[in-house]
Amino acid sequence: MVFQRARKEEQRERRRQEILDAAWELFEQGGLEMVTFSTIGAKVSFTRQTIYTYYRSRDEVLLDLLSRRMEDFYQDTRAIFPIGKPVTQREFCERLVDHLLSHKKMLALFSLHITLENKARYENILSFKRTMYEAFPVFCTILRDQCPDASEDAFCYFCLTIMVYISSIYPMIDQTPLQKKALQEASGGMAIPTDRELILSSLMLMTGSFHFRGDGDEETSNP
Repeated sequence: MVFQRARKEEQRERRRQEILDAAWELFEQGGLEMVTFSTIGAKVSFTRQTIYTYYRSRDEVLLDLLSRRMEDFYQDTRAIFPIGKPVTQREFCERLVDHLLSHKKMLALFSLHITLENKARYENILSFKRTMYEAFPVFCTILRDQCPDASEDAFCYFCLTIMVYISSIYPMIDQTPLQKKALQEASGGMAIPTDRELILSSLMLMTGSFHFRGDGDEETSNP
């Protein structure tokens, strides 16, 4: 009985992952409008009706998909900041900029999370919130290593700020040429920063109060 139950759980997880893989492929191809139960059903190896045993709505699929993509994002974040290898403040921010820009589709989905939550069941929302708050241990571990003199309050404040920032930045880095032209004209001809410049300047401000070990090493080696 235990073995049979394990096989059923394995099959459920495999089917759930198949649904999410199909949804991600569709989202990458055509955005939110491409993701429907019909289009997902055309890609998976079981009936569309079976999808309803796992998810009640497209929003629940997308919220679960976002959780999986965020887990990948956090795992990759740990990898670009190895423990015991100091970086300067600018290096930290530049690596994070490149990391964010390499996950633009995840940022696009993250920018929709409030809308998705409004149409999801409580257990789906709770699962997503738990994944979202994994930002705390990930970034706190990195910052404790890179900025050991900072306070716990500073770590927590940064984690809250970066979480809000990551969830809201996508619209600003997904403007059409027409939108950018209108923005430039509305601002009186001000030069519009590139996506990279925009994110980098924001992250430099967010980390301005931290003293990075890499900066200390530079001061020591270059008196």
